[in-house]
Amino acid sequence: MFLLSSTSGALSVKRCSPKFTAPILSQSLHSGRRPKLIPTRNSRKPPHLTLAKAEGGIDSASAPKQSPSPPPPFNNDETVFVGQEDVPLEGVIQFEKPDPSSRLIKWGRVALFAAGDVLALLLFSAIGRYSHGLPIFSEDTIRTADPFLAGWFLSAYFLGGYGEDGRGANGLSKAVIAAAKSWGLGIPLGLVIRAARSGHIPPYTFALVTMGTTSVLLIGWRTLIISIFPEETKKKNDVYRRGSPFELFE
Repeated sequence: MFLLSSTSGALSVKRCSPKFTAPILSQSLHSGRRPKLIPTRNSRKPPHLTLAKAEGGIDSASAPKQSPSPPPPFNNDETVFVGQEDVPLEGVIQFEKPDPSSRLIKWGRVALFAAGDVLALLLFSAIGRYSHGLPIFSEDTIRTADPFLAGWFLSAYFLGGYGEDGRGANGLSKAVIAAAKSWGLGIPLGLVIRAARSGHIPPYTFALVTMGTTSVLLIGWRTLIISIFPEETKKKNDVYRRGSPFELFE
């Protein structure tokens, strides 16, 4: 058995013999049996020894080491791609790609509505000149309609007069609303352009007659043509291409 002792930082080892209990005698000394030696054993577990220095510190070599905590389980979730892998995501947008026939129909309807709007405003100018006894088939008829044509096309471009709502792709009610918005801004803008070009403000009676007549002609003919020839919406394919700031007006 070994004993460890420490004095001012120095370690010493001493060897000691194990202790046994005294022999147990039998009931009579005169019996012929020999005494038995029963060693005493400590049933307790030996304490854990830690070498300590004189200064009070603990030797790091003999200190018990703590097992590191197990690493967290790996995340086995797989990455799912929502688009095509060969398409770069940065600077790319996804939009609906119509087939060639639907594209042709779209621009055909835009041309139809634009031509009808021009004819409606030319008819308004012709009615006004006829009511004043002026010739209808002259260049002045076109010049009279010029300010209103400019105001109408500007407002229709920015307010969706030729978009899906204006063409009737989303129903008749939305087409009427788009035409009314374009009329409500375009005709007053035409009056302002006409006043700026002529140099004087038109009388309010002329402004009221102009607003009423153009509303019937512009909104009325669009409602009629969309009711007779509604635009058929078909399922379209998706395609990727570079974005453009002017797509807000499409």
